Amino acid sequence: MTLGDLLVLYGAAGVASATVVYRGSPGRGVRAVLGAALSLPLWPLWLPIALRARRAPTRPDTSDATRAAIWEAHEAVVGSSLEPLLPREAALRMLAELERAAERHLELARLLAQPQFSASAAEQRMAELSREGATERSLTPARLHLDNVRQLELLRRRDQETLRELGELAAALRTQLVLLRFSGEGQGGTSSGDVGDIVSEVWARVEVLGSALQAPLTSEPYLSHGPDQAHPAG
Repeated sequence: MTLGDLLVLYGAAGVASATVVYRGSPGRGVRAVLGAALSLPLWPLWLPIALRARRAPTRPDTSDATRAAIWEAHEAVVGSSLEPLLPREAALRMLAELERAAERHLELARLLAQPQFSASAAEQRMAELSREGATERSLTPARLHLDNVRQLELLRRRDQETLRELGELAAALRTQLVLLRFSGEGQGGTSSGDVGDIVSEVWARVEVLGSALQAPLTSEPYLSHGPDQAHPAG
């Protein structure tokens, strides 16, 4: 094989790689064009990076900030009379549950990014079978697969929404505890009772995340839990 033959094969592989990267981009704008352009001459290096970025969703952006907020809320009360509101054991348990839920959410996102777990592909398959006049017995497995994929997607969205809510509550808890420590109870409209309500809400979201795999899946949004449903701090 001559050098010219090698160059032709390299160029053909570059064109194919650029096509794959462009078609696989979430949008077809400037970023997609730039990614395809990089793939054309540098496909041995750029193609694996582009494919990995498509297929490996990252941890939810809020999880790191939520962990930091929970731990900083605990540190704000260490050594003070407010420490029973968020003792070390409670903070560590919150962090452990959050870590487990974030890992599960990431695993679900990766799973649902695979073609065999595509809801649109499953819907297309059902439509094809129906057009071909498939029997009910033949349609049953395809329908079950589609239902399962939809249930997994629903669980992913529920986890995502609960993680988002938990992040907002953790940030509010941190600022409330810092304010209470530096201003004193009753100052600035803040009291230990107010903080206790936020702690209860945080525990409610943590427990929702912990029981998400066992809970029945519905399209109903989560309802706020009152303080009487919170997990004990100890």
